[in-house]
Amino acid sequence: MSTALVLELRKMRGLRVGTVCAVMVAAIVALTCASLMSDTARAGFDDPDAQPWERLLMGYVMVAALISPILVAVLAGRQVDVEHQGQGWTLSRVAGFGPGLLCRAKVVVLGLLLAVAVSVQTALIVMAGLAAGITVPPSPGMWAGYAVRLLLVDLALLCLHVWLAARVENQLVGLATGMLGAFCGVFSLLMPPALARVLPWGHYAVISPLGMGEEGFLAVTPGYGWSAAFLLVVVVLFGVAVRRLDGREV
Repeated sequence: MSTALVLELRKMRGLRVGTVCAVMVAAIVALTCASLMSDTARAGFDDPDAQPWERLLMGYVMVAALISPILVAVLAGRQVDVEHQGQGWTLSRVAGFGPGLLCRAKVVVLGLLLAVAVSVQTALIVMAGLAAGITVPPSPGMWAGYAVRLLLVDLALLCLHVWLAARVENQLVGLATGMLGAFCGVFSLLMPPALARVLPWGHYAVISPLGMGEEGFLAVTPGYGWSAAFLLVVVVLFGVAVRRLDGREV
């Protein structure tokens, strides 16, 4: 596995996957922080009742639900497509790396990249709020908890997209799935909770720490149990699926 990880890191540098990820992170930060520029928002920066941090975090939840599925699909497709070019899977088999091992290695290296991306974008959004002039103290626990849950959902979807990219040579299929996921992710915030829980992208809503009440945003308990069950199912299915890849041509 260690050798496979080194090879995947080299491929990542050659494919400029980090640059693609940086562009998407910049888009998430820019779209989330755009609301800080409005006069209405700025008027409530020093008023706890105006909930400036809650508004910013809810904006982050919505933008992440929109862009994260596309980001995951693009990263997985780019990292796997190189294997479909020039008989990459066959050459890897000859070198002793089966498709299943390669898929696991790709998830690990891309997962590390996503961990950095989520950490950086969350920190940048908080820093932007402070720089814009929000004087109400933020809630670090709420922000950090959401960032961890967002990363876990991204990793679960990454597993699904890496497998899909390995099975289907045309990477437009994976990208189209990611775009469909973006649509579902955003609208899952408006769906009944029971429906959101059964959709993979609906978990972008399940992990939200905020809900809407009559007087503004309310802190809610995310669906930890549902998210844990979703992650467990994905891990098991991914493990079985990539093992089966070793027994067939990809």
